[in-house]
Amino acid sequence: MLEKLVVAGLVSASFLTTAALADYNKGFKYYNKYVKKTSGVKSTEFLKKFNIQTVDQLDKIIDDNAKFEKLLEEIGVPKSKIKKVIKKKKDIKDFLEGILNGKIPAGCG
Repeated sequence: MLEKLVVAGLVSASFLTTAALADYNKGFKYYNKYVKKTSGVKSTEFLKKFNIQTVDQLDKIIDDNAKFEKLLEEIGVPKSKIKKVIKKKKDIKDFLEGILNGKIPAGCG
């Protein structure tokens, strides 16, 4: 009985981990597609350029659509892509939070 509970717990934990990574992975995809590809600014450069060092600082910028749009314009993201970034900002935020927490994918450093 105890073995079944342990196995069930491990299976549940693996699903939760996969779900948590899904937003990060989507955010990675969207950042590269809409921001990096159009502006050439890597995610780590984006965070450095705007002196974003904490999740709270990131939240303040991304949660304020006008401020976030202005920063995206400043780095050269076209207006047509900015609208798409805003629609996907939750996933992009999860990706950037991952980077702030040390999870930097290859090619972003």
